[in-house]
Amino acid sequence: MSALVETQGLRRAFGPVKAVDGLSLRVEPGSIYGFLGPNGAGKTTTIRILAGLLWPDFGTVRVNGVDPRDFTATDRRDVGYVSERQTLPPEARVDRLIAFCADLYPGWDPALAARLLDRFAIEPRTRVKRLSHGAQRKLGVLLALAHRPKLLLLDEPAAGLDVAARRDLLEELLEVVRDGDRSVFFSSHLLSDVERVADRVGIIVKGRLTLSEPLDDLKETVKQVRFFDFPGDAARLEVPDAFRLVRSRDEALVTLRARGDEVERLAASHGCRYEVHAMNLEDIFVEMTREPDARRVS
Repeated sequence: MSALVETQGLRRAFGPVKAVDGLSLRVEPGSIYGFLGPNGAGKTTTIRILAGLLWPDFGTVRVNGVDPRDFTATDRRDVGYVSERQTLPPEARVDRLIAFCADLYPGWDPALAARLLDRFAIEPRTRVKRLSHGAQRKLGVLLALAHRPKLLLLDEPAAGLDVAARRDLLEELLEVVRDGDRSVFFSSHLLSDVERVADRVGIIVKGRLTLSEPLDDLKETVKQVRFFDFPGDAARLEVPDAFRLVRSRDEALVTLRARGDEVERLAASHGCRYEVHAMNLEDIFVEMTREPDARRVS
């Protein structure tokens, strides 16, 4: 089955600033892809390119097999999009806005829209401007979900939502991919949410994709290890590819990528003992996006 999203060497600059720099990634059908990065890393620019709202300067992009620059009305109906700064018509009444959108999409699912309206506790006769910021976010998600797009693009969808509403949103994202044909591509600073639902993650830093892989593989191979009981000075420990290395005379704390028995062999080569500390996605993200000068401390 073809990828729902595929980019190769994607670049987009705004003046001297390279917002996206050589981005290549794939999103397979039935996947929830968490797109992570610090502020200003290029996440929103990438999502706007995938949505067909911004053109790349170089590189290729295909969404559902089509270059977004060539999207027809039918192609656009296959993509759902919620922007970081969504704007809904303030004077519109919720039920009339839903009815208007339903007329635009042949695949609109009125039962799903009604269920989401109830689940998100939105009063249908309320005008948009009377809704809280969180309720407007939920309404935007409803409008993106109810036409059952093949690809759902979400830029910080949980911004402004409380814990219960975020949980509802995450459960709906899992429902989107349940049939195996549709996918979700979303950015979020709430890494606990990403960890709850994503099966694949990518990390973008200064416009460059530093990794793109299954979340389970990432959590299995990135480890924080404390090395101790050195026969000599722990300061002699060198781990060239470590994400961070903090050394004292007696021990060293290292964040590194290791598979199999690599940690055991590293400890044996220095005649020391070790213990592995568990890391969640937030821990890993912080370590992998540190500035280089903050990675090594002796």
